[in-house]
Amino acid sequence: MVNAGQVTKPSIIESAKEYMHPEFIAQKLGVDKNLLIDIGLYGAIGFILGFLLKKYSEYFIACVIVVVGLVLLQQFDYISLSINSAKIDELLGIPSMPGNEYGAFLLAWIKSNVIASSSFAISFLIGLKVG
Repeated sequence: MVNAGQVTKPSIIESAKEYMHPEFIAQKLGVDKNLLIDIGLYGAIGFILGFLLKKYSEYFIACVIVVVGLVLLQQFDYISLSINSAKIDELLGIPSMPGNEYGAFLLAWIKSNVIASSSFAISFLIGLKVG
């Protein structure tokens, strides 16, 4: 039997679990839970990409050289490469854009998601440093 005057204190692990919930952290910081998850997700993706780029830079450089070579061969009409952007848009669920303005689309996304894109960029740089 437990004495009525005795209060059980939660263990350290239970209190740590309570503090690690996204709802609790979002409430403490005064932000939306979804924004907090986006920051963590884009940060993790940026870190992984930066780490892998630094770790396997020789493969990345070889891939870039191959792509540049293919573009040069296409410019001199030795080969013909075509990309079906309508199918790629359909696959990714992106609405078709006139003139394939992917750069403008990416810039608009970055402007509307400044915190998530900053998290990605900073984590990418940290991943480059660590890798």
